[in-house]
Amino acid sequence: MGSLIEFVDLKVIFHMGGMQVVALRGVDLDLRRGEVLGVLGESGSGKTVLIHAAFRLLPENAKVSGKILYQGKDLLSMDRRRAMRLIGQNFSLIPQGFGALNPFLKSWLQISERPMEHFGVGKEEGHRRAEFLLGTMGINQPSRTANSYRHQLSGGMLQRVLVAMGASGPSQVVFLDEPTKGLDEGMKRLVVSLLKKARERSDAMMVVSHDLGFLEEVSDRICVMYCGDILEVSKVREFFVSPRHPYSSALLNSLPSRGLKPIEGEIPSMVSPPDGCRFSPRCRQRDARCANKRPPMKAVDDVMVRCFKYA
Repeated sequence: MGSLIEFVDLKVIFHMGGMQVVALRGVDLDLRRGEVLGVLGESGSGKTVLIHAAFRLLPENAKVSGKILYQGKDLLSMDRRRAMRLIGQNFSLIPQGFGALNPFLKSWLQISERPMEHFGVGKEEGHRRAEFLLGTMGINQPSRTANSYRHQLSGGMLQRVLVAMGASGPSQVVFLDEPTKGLDEGMKRLVVSLLKKARERSDAMMVVSHDLGFLEEVSDRICVMYCGDILEVSKVREFFVSPRHPYSSALLNSLPSRGLKPIEGEIPSMVSPPDGCRFSPRCRQRDARCANKRPPMKAVDDVMVRCFKYA
């Protein structure tokens, strides 16, 4: 499978008064045609920053370096207007939470905003498409839902509207930002079924989440992030059977099905993170190198892992 998107040495630093927050620490990652890539990590790991960088949605106080290559074209170095046109025509986003929906716009208009802006779809056709999409997602009265505002819809209806936003036009890549955050198990099952429908309308998907069970079900590969660093990239089955990085093992051991063992220590401050391996203060397998030197990414069989265990 060829790569659709490549993140090459991507660094994002937020300047906040006299402080600097390194949100991404030189990320190298590819999204391949035909796959669902799950990006896993605790809050503050840099998952959402990665998506916002791909959409060029970072605030003005963010300094970005490196490359984001889409079919060989660097989205960061090209003119912003050209980049946004390319992004709008080829990327779509299923955002995090119902708060992403505008309470003052009807559902159909939010679903059809992207095809109307980037593909010349008129309002009448946009309305028809929105109703059709909602109907394919199991809504019995799609016209009623399409013409409703956010406060008039149930959680299940709103989740369908969010997915319809991401599937409303032709997309090579669909990004999902914490699609199960705050949802109960019934709603998570709905998201899984809707995700399968959205996958049929795209060439690849990137799903960021802290929900291990959800990512195990929907992903082909898993990328593990921690404090702005990628620590492991693995095929999903291999990750859940034989994780390589100590942090990956700790995450899996924190699952109820594996003993519910909490990870020792706390996530470090991103204002003054550890100099070496970001996970070293919490790692039982650390040695003298870990505190001062960043481990390189190494290939271990088919797994990429950042740990001195394999150096």
